[in-house]
Amino acid sequence: MQAINSSNYYQRFVSMKLLTMNILFILMMSCLLSCGKTETLMPDSNGPVINSFSPVSGNEGTLVSISGSNFSTDITKNTVMLGSTIVPQTAASTNQLTVTIPAGITSGEYRFSVKVGSTTSVSLQSFSLLVKVDISDPEVLNYNYSLGTQTIGPAYGFTSEDRLVESAKAILDMGSNILKISLATSSYNITGRPKYSSLISIVRDDPSFSKVLDMPFSYYFFWARSHANWADGYSATERTDDSTQISDMTKYLLTKYNNTGKQFFVGHWEGDWYLLPNYDATYIPSDARLNGMIQWYKCRQNAVDEALRVTSHSNVDVFTYCEVNRVVDAMNGLKRVVNKVLPYTNVDYVSYSSYDAQSLGQSDYNNVLNYIEANLPPRPLIKGKRVFIGEMGRASYDLSSSKSQHESVNRENIRKGLLWGAPFVLYWEMYNNEVPNGVQRGFWLIDEKNEKWPLYYTYQNFYTKAKIWVAGQKKTLNRLPTREEYLAWASNTLLNP
Repeated sequence: MQAINSSNYYQRFVSMKLLTMNILFILMMSCLLSCGKTETLMPDSNGPVINSFSPVSGNEGTLVSISGSNFSTDITKNTVMLGSTIVPQTAASTNQLTVTIPAGITSGEYRFSVKVGSTTSVSLQSFSLLVKVDISDPEVLNYNYSLGTQTIGPAYGFTSEDRLVESAKAILDMGSNILKISLATSSYNITGRPKYSSLISIVRDDPSFSKVLDMPFSYYFFWARSHANWADGYSATERTDDSTQISDMTKYLLTKYNNTGKQFFVGHWEGDWYLLPNYDATYIPSDARLNGMIQWYKCRQNAVDEALRVTSHSNVDVFTYCEVNRVVDAMNGLKRVVNKVLPYTNVDYVSYSSYDAQSLGQSDYNNVLNYIEANLPPRPLIKGKRVFIGEMGRASYDLSSSKSQHESVNRENIRKGLLWGAPFVLYWEMYNNEVPNGVQRGFWLIDEKNEKWPLYYTYQNFYTKAKIWVAGQKKTLNRLPTREEYLAWASNTLLNP
């Protein structure tokens, strides 16, 4: 073996180490110089910062609000991208950008980036770009997607059309096939029309109402109180008037919308406030008042049943509903519609205006709905749950005008109804109707400035996903999903919209 020269070995070792260090130094300098010529992905103290954006999913045309800091108020100095596609801006401030999702991007998960000057910030969360689909299958279009809203007494409008037609179009454009309205021109500031003497004349002869009924909604809910005064006893004349009005309207709907798949639900506003005048929760209704209300419900239901029997029809239906709103009172032993009127009627459905229970936890909320269901009269020909949520919602004013809280709180309340199994859950409402002392309460999906709130996009995106899912289930299973299958999917989807 050749002897090792320790001096030469040490010199070679030092030379190799110096060479390695020089190479590393050159690489580091090269990287620093080249990085100085490109954008900084992590923002510096003066660069743009993306904190959040809303909504978190959507499709072509969706408006997205990006919140953060250090944006330019000059739109031309911000470059907003979704993935590798430039996204057009519609408004800019130092802490918020409003952008519109453009056409031509493949559906998938993408991050937003905002570049100001040479500095770029990239969102931590991804935006879900949903595919826009053209679904023409009538069974999919007419499927009950459960989530809906209503337009009654809207306090504002943005077009030359009357508020009934405009707000109904807004609900339709959102993707809903459910609509709840009041059968009264006074609810929509409609003027210059004759004073209609009957329900059939409103739905048949008024151009706005007939236009809305011809829209491609599948499920209509009516406030249709008619004209009888049953509170002091229900006279034969009053019964005849109510019966004629309800029967004539039912026959017209069955004939006009035969083979359309439409379903009409004829009911009224909060029944406990009919029973308890002047919103007086201490009022004790008399037996005559209770019996008058019972007979009123029976008269309306009998009129619908007879009209269904004598009118030839197919793939169209009309139901009645009673609306209750002071159910927790009844559970505490007070005389209310749910316990002293409802069990003695023959109504098809019960609508629950659920403000007295919507803030309860799921278990207590279920108990309230179970209590209503236990007081329902039997209607063996109707399958499934017959208690639905006719009104629910928290106003933005009560949530410090927080858009994120408005979305999350209301979304969770919607889920409560679905988890119980309610066939419909109707949010109050598309345009706000309450403006006490000139202040908008904020029961809305679109506010008085024509801005769509995050909850609007939750609805819109849900409808898109739901139609795709139902169409996919039909293709896979060769049938539509059952109510149980759909409600399980829907409540899970709303957990993380």
